[in-house]
Amino acid sequence: MGNDTRDIASRAETALTTASYFEKYGQVASGRRFVGDLLKFGKDGVYVAGQENREIKRGTQAVAYMDQLRVGWVCWENGHPVDERMGLVAKGFVPPKRSELDRTDQSLWEEFDGGEPRDPWQFSNDLVLFDPQAEQFYTFVTSSRGGLGALGELSKAYGQRLRQSPGEWPLVSLEGDSYQHRIRSRGRIKFPILRVTGWVAAKDQPALESDEQPQADPDQSQLPSF
Repeated sequence: MGNDTRDIASRAETALTTASYFEKYGQVASGRRFVGDLLKFGKDGVYVAGQENREIKRGTQAVAYMDQLRVGWVCWENGHPVDERMGLVAKGFVPPKRSELDRTDQSLWEEFDGGEPRDPWQFSNDLVLFDPQAEQFYTFVTSSRGGLGALGELSKAYGQRLRQSPGEWPLVSLEGDSYQHRIRSRGRIKFPILRVTGWVAAKDQPALESDEQPQADPDQSQLPSF
């Protein structure tokens, strides 16, 4: 009887903990303004989208809604996002420094497989994309060095174009490449590339699923310098 009581109590505690994770995730995710399906680039070099992780073919063309590029920090606990400090680049958001965030006691951090402490705050970017052929919105999310680099290169190209031809957004091809890790036993590291293949009029693109109208020309004086 005693064991049964302890088992019931243990299951109840687990259920409460799990419920808390779902609530925290809901609070964070609902504030992240994801549009369409989440799009990720995996370590295997494959783009996947949605809860079912369906593969998105290399070479897929998509319009990058540059006014929706967000940068900042996402905090993770037990594989779940529980907090964030994210904002729109077009609105002049400048991410805080890691030292300005909480959870600085490394003795309380989770660990990587090798035993090294894992910082719960991960620098992250996300960007809304629209596939005109499939008529599908995606939010490309990344915190990897390669993914951040891909969005950085895209941002530089857009910034240069913005000075000459305001009102246009880049049409990008979802591609990828790889490089040999400095520790050869780890093999090749795959990373995404958002290659600009053309430019389209922002005003001609469909409104976001939230019914917000795209904003083609952010005030350049409000753009932060990184």
